[in-house]
Amino acid sequence: MSENELTIDSKDEKLRRWQRKITIAVLLLVASFLLFQVAIFFVDILRIIGVSILLAYLIINLVDFMNRFVPRAFAIVVVYIVLAILLAVGLVLLVPPIIYQVTQLAETTVVSIPTFIEWLTNTLLSLEQKFSTTNFHFKALDFMSAIASRIPTPDTGLIFDRVSGAAMSTMTWLVYAISVAVTGFYLLLDGHKIKNKFISWFPVNKRVALQQMAADMDKSLQSFLRGQIVLGLGIGIVMMIVYSLLGVHYALLLGLVLAAWEVVPVIGPPLGFLPAIVSVLIHGMDHCPGNRIVECLILTAVFCVLQQVKDNVVAPRYIGNVIGIHPILIFIAIMIGARLDGIMGIIFALPAACVINVIVNHLPLKTEPKEIP
Repeated sequence: MSENELTIDSKDEKLRRWQRKITIAVLLLVASFLLFQVAIFFVDILRIIGVSILLAYLIINLVDFMNRFVPRAFAIVVVYIVLAILLAVGLVLLVPPIIYQVTQLAETTVVSIPTFIEWLTNTLLSLEQKFSTTNFHFKALDFMSAIASRIPTPDTGLIFDRVSGAAMSTMTWLVYAISVAVTGFYLLLDGHKIKNKFISWFPVNKRVALQQMAADMDKSLQSFLRGQIVLGLGIGIVMMIVYSLLGVHYALLLGLVLAAWEVVPVIGPPLGFLPAIVSVLIHGMDHCPGNRIVECLILTAVFCVLQQVKDNVVAPRYIGNVIGIHPILIFIAIMIGARLDGIMGIIFALPAACVINVIVNHLPLKTEPKEIP
């Protein structure tokens, strides 16, 4: 065979490879689109399954530990009971002060509205005088009237509908909670059997690689979920203490908001810290000298230092880089999750990123050599 024929065959082979890759990519896009359409129809069921999986990963270590001494089903029930007691105690201890602080925040905000409107009106009037010298016509009172006309008025019928909707929402959440608890129970009880059954559908020479992939997924998800929740609660408690020492109003409420948002990497901490800045701008800090802007800068500096300690000292030693992807990709995953399913999508975006990262790192699957009889 001549050199030209070899070159032509090589080009044909490359072309066929590219055709296969393009065909596979198109098929994957079509399959993803169809899967997404099916997922929309079963969205409630998928939410229950997803939350159940997260719950199982959060408590599986406790269940595995207790399973050394008691049957697994009994261990799961005991862990559930302990979690229910802790949740009930937390609600009893935290809900009353949270409701009080939310009520106080609403009342003080309403009281501050006339002062804010007066300040805004004076500022706009001064701007109107300055603009009048440049032949730019700006009516401050018309602007304030337009704002006032857009303020919603109370509607008793709407309030009744909201109360009825809240009651129905409570029943829906109760059904969700029971469904999650039951599904999580069976995942904890027979999750390994489900995994092995799924792997058994693949060729024998791929099963060892799939078992390793599944083990890495388990490790990654457990480390990520446990780490994010523990670190989130930790930074929330630390900042709650900082808020109290500096005299920030509503320290408990602001600390809990920050702890909840800390679970979301990259964009979570700034969003969780923003309400504290708003509180300082409105009420100031009781134990810190200076005007409101200086107080905000001091609080922001303390927050940034604690975040750097958490991200660069505590987190690498406690959970490591379990996601293993660039922060910009994490941000994109969060935006995609938010677009697909709002808050629930944000919650599932990072665990999904962990799973995808493990799958990419394991591809292509290693093929085990067949035994010669």
